Amino acid sequence: MGYTHYWSFNFNAGKSADLEKKYQKAILECQKVVRAIAKDNRKLYGSSRLSGYTAHSSLGKYGGIKVNGKGEDSCEDFIMREHLKENKTWNFCKTNKYAYDFAVVACLAVLKYRLGDAITVSSDGDRINWEDAVNYAAKVLRRKVTIPETIVPTRLTLRIAR
Repeated sequence: MGYTHYWSFNFNAGKSADLEKKYQKAILECQKVVRAIAKDNRKLYGSSRLSGYTAHSSLGKYGGIKVNGKGEDSCEDFIMREHLKENKTWNFCKTNKYAYDFAVVACLAVLKYRLGDAITVSSDGDRINWEDAVNYAAKVLRRKVTIPETIVPTRLTLRIAR
């Protein structure tokens, strides 16, 4: 069993043209964040630690998003299609908490910020697992990006004295 993020689209949450415009803005912002992660990773680790065209092509060259980890630190591709309605209504991405999970979480937070009720996001992780990636996205985009409200608060483990 792996660490997984889930999302579903509500294509009826507004006018198609308006949703598509918001989606395109979110995709461009996600591309910007993923490119920044790849650049920072190169400085820190000597490698982007990412694969997929989103991490390695210029902004806007390809529509949509495709990113994964590299080599043994890869799991499932995180994919968002070029146009909103090309996506499945419900989808998921298992990341196993590999390094590219940071990019996936950042993108899901940006998508939620831009699309509002047109996307629902959930995760095996809790809020503490999302904080750094969401704060990073906010820094790169120079705007407030928040953790989706559907991500559960940090779970506490209680120890009972015997």
